[in-house]
Amino acid sequence: MGSVGIDPGLVSRKEKPSNTKVKWPKWALAMLFLADGAGFGTWAAHVPVFKQVLNIENGSLTFVLISVIVGAIISMPVTGQLIARYGSRRVIRIVAITYVLMIGLLAQASSFLLLVLFAGLFGAAKGAFDISVNAQAMAVEEHYQRSSMSFFQGCWSAGGLLGAGAAGLMLQHQGTIRGNLSLTAGLLALCALASLPLLVNETVKPRAASKFVWPSLALLRIAILASFGLLAEGAIADWASVYLHSNIGVALPLAAAGYAAYAIAMATARFSGDWLAVHFSGKNILHGSGLLIAAGLSCTLLSHSWWPAVIGLMLAGIGVANIVPVIWSVAGRDTRMGAGPAISATATIGYCGFLTGPPIIGSLAVIVGLRTAMGVIVLAGIIVAAGPIFFPLKSS
Repeated sequence: MGSVGIDPGLVSRKEKPSNTKVKWPKWALAMLFLADGAGFGTWAAHVPVFKQVLNIENGSLTFVLISVIVGAIISMPVTGQLIARYGSRRVIRIVAITYVLMIGLLAQASSFLLLVLFAGLFGAAKGAFDISVNAQAMAVEEHYQRSSMSFFQGCWSAGGLLGAGAAGLMLQHQGTIRGNLSLTAGLLALCALASLPLLVNETVKPRAASKFVWPSLALLRIAILASFGLLAEGAIADWASVYLHSNIGVALPLAAAGYAAYAIAMATARFSGDWLAVHFSGKNILHGSGLLIAAGLSCTLLSHSWWPAVIGLMLAGIGVANIVPVIWSVAGRDTRMGAGPAISATATIGYCGFLTGPPIIGSLAVIVGLRTAMGVIVLAGIIVAAGPIFFPLKSS
């Protein structure tokens, strides 16, 4: 029976002597995390553009985001079982290329209905890609005998920054949705093709691959806690640019730059996450993370100009940064289920928050306005901060 809990000792193992051969899997996987984030960052930065070009109201935009949810929730558990049977390296080969193709497909959305359909396919591909790269991250950690989950999540955030920043520049220079997303898909395809042959080929355990195993109560607890942190991350990703454009009144390129500033803060904090995990307990990391989310978004929502609003987003980005690395590392070491199914189970529940947060805010925005609706993110931060007090985070 595997144990699940937040233990700072899990990330303090000594690294094996490195050599050129050992370094390749880590950097190849880092490239895939970067591509994953860049694709999503490009999508997030173009949400307000889709909204404007297709004349989509806040309430209708909710259906687009719900479509992403449905696709991801369907694909995640299936992907976890495929990884248990075939290994993450083989699964990534399929889902990475599929993810890139779905970004290109989004570029062809010329109507609201097509956008809903293509967003669902994009969500399914992203969900599968997320599970695959995180399972491969556990294999790479075993290869190195050293925790690197925060580093990989930092690469995802850097990719989000890169995608959003590039999108902002393209929009500023009169780029179109079709041209921007098609170019992004082409570049990410090249990154994926260069990286896939270099990944770790982990050993598949026959017992893990033979049958479905329900997650333990301890795994469910940390998954629920992750869902609130991911709710904040997903809601900021999808609504920050819209909020800055609609409520603060800045131009679309400046709205995209606001999301980029948030992504910079999140990436920087994630690259320091492995150091934090050695010096602070997971419980304390979650306390601080939740408080920063709540304080940062409160600053943003109380502001009426770009600078203080973006400073608040950056504080929230620092808060969001290390929730996933802490929890994913714990889930991936659950020996009862195995890394792929355990991360899949945790991520499926966690990403319910990531994917349901944006449409919840969209629905509330129709009733109470977007500024008030985004108070849900503040509440999520408070729950993350208080969660370790009420949820026992260790169990065997």
